[in-house]
Amino acid sequence: MFNPTPPPFGVPPIALPFAPPPVQRATQQAIQQPKEANLPRFVNFLADYSGCGHWRIIWPGYVINMTGAGMSQDTTAMVADPRWYQNVKAVKLQRQASTHQKEFIKHLKKIQQEHDFKIIYEVDDVVFKEDIPDYNKFKFAFDSDEIRQNCIDIINMVDEVTVTCDFMRRLYKERTGQQKITVIPNFIPNFWMGSLFNKNKVKASFNKFRQRPRILYTGSGAHYDVDNKTGGKDDMYGIRDIIRKTINKYQWVFVGAFPPQLRDLVQNGKIEFHSWRDLITYPSFISSLDVQLMVAPLQVNSFNNAKSDIKFLEACTLGIPCLCQDMETYHTAPDSLKFTTPEEFEHKVEYIVNFKNRPKYFKNIDRLREIAEKRILELPQNIGAHVEALTTPYGSLERKYLREWN
Repeated sequence: MFNPTPPPFGVPPIALPFAPPPVQRATQQAIQQPKEANLPRFVNFLADYSGCGHWRIIWPGYVINMTGAGMSQDTTAMVADPRWYQNVKAVKLQRQASTHQKEFIKHLKKIQQEHDFKIIYEVDDVVFKEDIPDYNKFKFAFDSDEIRQNCIDIINMVDEVTVTCDFMRRLYKERTGQQKITVIPNFIPNFWMGSLFNKNKVKASFNKFRQRPRILYTGSGAHYDVDNKTGGKDDMYGIRDIIRKTINKYQWVFVGAFPPQLRDLVQNGKIEFHSWRDLITYPSFISSLDVQLMVAPLQVNSFNNAKSDIKFLEACTLGIPCLCQDMETYHTAPDSLKFTTPEEFEHKVEYIVNFKNRPKYFKNIDRLREIAEKRILELPQNIGAHVEALTTPYGSLERKYLREWN
């Protein structure tokens, strides 16, 4: 979750960033138009340049630009000048929620009448305050009736909404009444993490740390009840006791943040903790930790059910198992990598990393990688899903790639 009104949106609407083209004089020989002049143009108004912005808009835009499927450009400044939108095929709005953003979209609807572009609202998180758990430290950004109503109003002004999963689609239809909502899953760029897969490295690490297997959790402080609003009942509730109980049996590794209740284990070095890494260094850093298992516990609620399976997908990309909460978020994971209760979590951790079970562990490396390879962003059918949402109307029969997810 992020603040819906980041600083870039505080600036006033800007004018066209280039001068009008000079008047062309007739020549005896026609000037050949560059290829780019005939490509569809997409404009994206970002809410963030962090992980959400990259997974949902920036990385797909890279691939669209590099493959010649279109011209995608991003900005965080509201452009009010109608000339900016000449020849634009689609305008995408990421998680807009503030009152002045809503007013800008009203203005955009007027410009749309002149230039006939499509307007898409992109959201990868739940923005309705009643669904955001109290332990989430970023809830304050959406915890008002005004923000909630702004989101509903904006969503009902656009031509289509794109979300990450079917649960989110159903929830947004229920909360807003908007029916034109399309699922585009998160696809992982091969250029970002895919090349780090090394089966021999995974096997060597399993052998090296057989005496004390390494188990990794990556996540922000939003997963923990850092302000004690829910009495510690957060995404790690129930799992924390198992970590403390098995602190000498396993090397627990946290990246980004850690549960406040385990601070003593971090301070005395029994829990290995690393600060968050930027998107450039994150994949290689996670790979360098040489872990045998990643874990993804979540409290089962509507907010978390609407999340994407990114943690599982990243682990599969590296060929490492990820033990996930048994819920809609991780329906893509095999049953052997799902748990419901803390007791089942403890039992499955023991089974997965037990050195006696190494033949099955080694066999599953390729199976996990196969799951990830189907979700590589650069695959024609995956980047094609993004392009179809940008270039075709909701429900169009031309949508062949989006059918798999909708």
